[in-house]
Amino acid sequence: MLQFKSPEHSDREAVCKAVGEASYVGSDASFGNLFLLRKKYGTEIAFENGTLFRYYNGKGSRRGYTIPLGGALDVGDAIQLIEQHAAESNRPLEFCLVTQEQLKILQQYFGERAAVEENRGDSDYIYSAESLATLEGKDYRKKRNHFSRFNRTYSDYELRPITAENSADALDVEKLWLIESGTIEIAKENVANPCVDDASAECCEDRKSRCAEFDAIAEALYRMDALGFRGAILYVDGNPAGMTMATEISSGVWDIHFEKVIGEYAENGGYTAINKLFAESLGGVGLINREEDINIEGLRKAKLSYYPLVILHKYHVTIKSL
Repeated sequence: MLQFKSPEHSDREAVCKAVGEASYVGSDASFGNLFLLRKKYGTEIAFENGTLFRYYNGKGSRRGYTIPLGGALDVGDAIQLIEQHAAESNRPLEFCLVTQEQLKILQQYFGERAAVEENRGDSDYIYSAESLATLEGKDYRKKRNHFSRFNRTYSDYELRPITAENSADALDVEKLWLIESGTIEIAKENVANPCVDDASAECCEDRKSRCAEFDAIAEALYRMDALGFRGAILYVDGNPAGMTMATEISSGVWDIHFEKVIGEYAENGGYTAINKLFAESLGGVGLINREEDINIEGLRKAKLSYYPLVILHKYHVTIKSL
């Protein structure tokens, strides 16, 4: 029987190997997400003959097994192991974050027993790294204008890699973003999470999610090397104006986990600037995955405005009993 456990940072090499062998490009399999979101979704992983198995204990489309990746197991044998595990652990036989290609596998294996549901908000937006770095072509005219506005407004700016010496600046950007979003009223100093004990802000799911993201960013900064993160801070006149962090999913495919720009910088083209400059800094990368839009209309519009090469649709599949 498969032995599932919570991901640990020491699992990175094995996870990345399996994902790389599968040439998978979905953000759900990036080790950064598996590790940082392990508590939010109750994520568990297991290995058998080098094949990566995942299970999500979340809600809705974040509940169920995923299609196994990499390793020496035949996909049919791997699915049989999942069937056995579901039966022995009294878990429903359901699969989440299933791509269109993976959906065909499940439909061939289970036939009409596979009940399929799509959640558009789970779909990944995947872009040409070169296009994001150069902004060339008529499609990117508006983005070039945004970057030109940033250049005209700020003459003294630079993108610096995140290091141990400046990681506090990246966290300060997130704190200020939380204030601007109305999540918290003040940025508390020397605390693990500025949202804690902030009774002035209404406690709701959106606020909880933003505060959980703060924890994830703090942990990513603390474990950058162990988790394989690369990040950068956008400075304007020597002051931190934005931050971004990413990890490699598989060879040449990078996942943007966090990207925040604050204050007037956001209004004057800062997001376009940090997006372009960071894509340039990655160098030699083929694809950039900017993750899902979680059904937020404004976020969907923003992601579409960069003209993705691929929208990686994902499905939730429930297997009906015989």
